[in-house]
Amino acid sequence: MKISHNKCKYFLIIGLVVGLLYATTFIPQRVLTTTPSNVSRIHVFDGQSGYELSISNRHDIYVVMNNLNDITFQKGKPSFGYMGYSYRVTLYDKDGDELDEFIINSEDTLRYNGFFYTAQSGKIDYELLDAWMDQVKS
Repeated sequence: MKISHNKCKYFLIIGLVVGLLYATTFIPQRVLTTTPSNVSRIHVFDGQSGYELSISNRHDIYVVMNNLNDITFQKGKPSFGYMGYSYRVTLYDKDGDELDEFIINSEDTLRYNGFFYTAQSGKIDYELLDAWMDQVKS
């Protein structure tokens, strides 16, 4: 069966459009854009020790959120099937509803919506999370 020349062009154009749209997801971008004023609590779970930390101090929330919002990330490989993490972070609004959830693996890597993201501009304040978690452990 012979495929018409117009159908070939159509499939080629559709393939290119889909490919370009997919490629744009790999352009460095700000991954976390939740406004600090919308966050009333940050829950941090330490995947290595099992300890938990709840941050509700407005200043601390602003410090964490401004740090994360200022970083541009490069989308990497899919994170499906990977086990273990350093910190699982969940953001909550004033009604207690979950706004967002992501995993921080290191000062330059997080997992979000099924992909790894690597920091391109700036670093995650990992030491601050470590210090707060050390206070909980002691």
